[in-house]
Amino acid sequence: MEMDVAAGPGGAVSAFVSAIRGTGRAIFDTYRIGGRTVVLAPAIVAIAIIPELAQHCVEISLGMFVSMADFRAHAADPLRMGFEYAKIAGLLVAILLTARFWALGSLRAALAIRTRTFVRLLLALALVAVAAYSVQALQARVGYGAATILSVGSLVLQAGLTLYVVAALLEDAAMTLRSVFGRYWPTAIVTTILLLSAFGPAQALHMATHKLAIGQPAIIVWALMAFDGMFVGLFAALLGAALYVGHASGATWQGWGRRDVV
Repeated sequence: MEMDVAAGPGGAVSAFVSAIRGTGRAIFDTYRIGGRTVVLAPAIVAIAIIPELAQHCVEISLGMFVSMADFRAHAADPLRMGFEYAKIAGLLVAILLTARFWALGSLRAALAIRTRTFVRLLLALALVAVAAYSVQALQARVGYGAATILSVGSLVLQAGLTLYVVAALLEDAAMTLRSVFGRYWPTAIVTTILLLSAFGPAQALHMATHKLAIGQPAIIVWALMAFDGMFVGLFAALLGAALYVGHASGATWQGWGRRDVV
């Protein structure tokens, strides 16, 4: 349900309070739904967990956690990097499938990506890539001040394009490119906030487990890396939930819009 906001100072204050409350509720829903994904869709989180655990096995066999010097020396090992690419791919697939799972209601629906949806998703991703490349090309040709302005503009542009990608992923034909940068621009902001609120703490814990493992006995290293591998599944679920909840928030310039989340 969408709440209209009256014009004037009182309406502005009401809109601000509504936005803060709605965003706080959305952050809570992101963590709640991300946690439920681990229980209700373990096959999805496993897509992120398995390559992560495999990479940790390689890292331990290389002696990467013996010392900080060894950690740095083996960071770019070809075998480790091969698993790194697989890990990133698994993480991205798990994130996208989590968002589709909650938006469409079942694992079968999440996996059944129609040709029209796939094409629209590819076009949306192409727009993201073209926009990023164009900004970088412009930044290389201007001074520091202009480059800074372009960086800010790029963040604004990428936030909107990210929402457009999510709309394509979740088969929301009503959320067009025009509406993303117009009526639903606040939804893009909310989605960005949710992604940051999920990514920041999760990434901090992910990095902490690696630092804690350096120099520890083998049994501690294995335990920490096993925990981290499982945690990455939750990490992916949280980011996927952020995409789903952000899109479902439906925030507009007229006030906080809300589509019920599961």
